[in-house]
Amino acid sequence: MEHVLAAQGLRMIYLCDPRTIDELDQDRILDDLAEDGDGDPLRWLTRSHIAEYDHIVLVADRVSGCHLGFLAGTERATTHEEFLLLETAFVKPSARGQNLMRRMIALAMLRIGAWRPAPSIIAACIRDPVCYRIIHAMARQFTNATFYPDRESVAINLHTTALARRIARELGPSYRFQATTGTICGGVLMAAGAGDDRRIDTDDRWLQPADRMLALLDLRGQDEAAILDDALKLYRSR
Repeated sequence: MEHVLAAQGLRMIYLCDPRTIDELDQDRILDDLAEDGDGDPLRWLTRSHIAEYDHIVLVADRVSGCHLGFLAGTERATTHEEFLLLETAFVKPSARGQNLMRRMIALAMLRIGAWRPAPSIIAACIRDPVCYRIIHAMARQFTNATFYPDRESVAINLHTTALARRIARELGPSYRFQATTGTICGGVLMAAGAGDDRRIDTDDRWLQPADRMLALLDLRGQDEAAILDDALKLYRSR
């Protein structure tokens, strides 16, 4: 499914069919995304082949066809609920400043919601502070959304914290999870934005090299129609 952002000269493509994803030219996509000198894009891929992801969003220049952004997610579940895990999210430096990462997440939600219930829980294991801030900012644009871990809030949402514990257990049952900071300690999980060497400061300490922060956008307090309406507004926002 292709969408055009005419004002920006971009096209966004959402894919979920395994055969279509498998036909993508992975080498070309990675070469395009590596052109701006951000290093080896393989560092932020969580899987050896993009066909292993359940959902893909690509952003490309309408004229040149050069790929500018890539988002990939998989469908996961705890013992209580399903959630969408954002495994990889990347935007080339030359294309940043256009809210592309938020738009890619919003587009994935909209397309999933077109044929099945829209995701009400979105999770990401991150170490890039930009990814943290983007998901945090997105929570403010969804009605009745809860963001975890929210360092700006003095209150602890026990409902979402319990959810975070279940998701952390699903992602790495042998890893140590610090519920107060959202830190998954000592794991080998790859993370969205893993190619960025900056570390997220959590409660006056730095994440260690093997640590990841579990970030959650919890929309369980909202009905599906409102989730899709807010996602559409986010996708259209500049």
